[in-house]
Amino acid sequence: MKVIKIICVVLAIALISGSIGFYYFYDNGLSGLHSYTEAKEGQIKVSCVGDSVTYGHSIKNWKDNNYPAVLQGLLGEDYCVQNFGESGATVQDSGDQPYTTYKPYAESQKYLGDIVVIMIGSNDSKPENWKGEDDFKAAYRTFLGLYLTHCEKIYICTPPATYYAEGEKEEGLMSYDIQGEVVSELTQYIREVAKEFSLPVIEISELTANHREWFSKDGVHPNNEGAKQIANAVCEAIKQ
Repeated sequence: MKVIKIICVVLAIALISGSIGFYYFYDNGLSGLHSYTEAKEGQIKVSCVGDSVTYGHSIKNWKDNNYPAVLQGLLGEDYCVQNFGESGATVQDSGDQPYTTYKPYAESQKYLGDIVVIMIGSNDSKPENWKGEDDFKAAYRTFLGLYLTHCEKIYICTPPATYYAEGEKEEGLMSYDIQGEVVSELTQYIREVAKEFSLPVIEISELTANHREWFSKDGVHPNNEGAKQIANAVCEAIKQ
């Protein structure tokens, strides 16, 4: 009987610890889980496509405070906003985590948003992913084509500014091997490709420049205030 009691106690502790751990990861945007809802009749469907910034990595109370969730509140009931962010995703299919190989991409293609907001590119700056201007531009053109086939109202967001992690030397690679100088470089390439397609650009890069306080400790993921500022900018663009 003692053995059975001990086993039950151990299992109970493991279950409680697991539940606490899961809640922590989910609440801080670290779980990678998604929750999709069907748009109601007459609602304008908005697809937020991107990487961990769109997903809301490290956002506190993730469910309510990731930028697409905040955008939903700003736009109101006439809109149905979906978060199709995938942490670590790259534009380039040659990257280590191509966006098109993940479920959010497939779901975004099923959803067929009336409006698509794209913010992706930072992960392409990693040393193992970066192949230069020509490869990135070609990949970005192809990426846009995947959505232009069914949506003419596309907004291109430049990637957020990047900063070094708190307490680290401000040289070399940033958190997650992001190369800040390359992010600045590819941001200009994104502007140029958007111009080729006559697509409006939302300048998240400029918005977040000189605002280190809008980022988490790692320096590359916006915190709750940063997500709010991004949502405000996207909302303003859509409503214009």
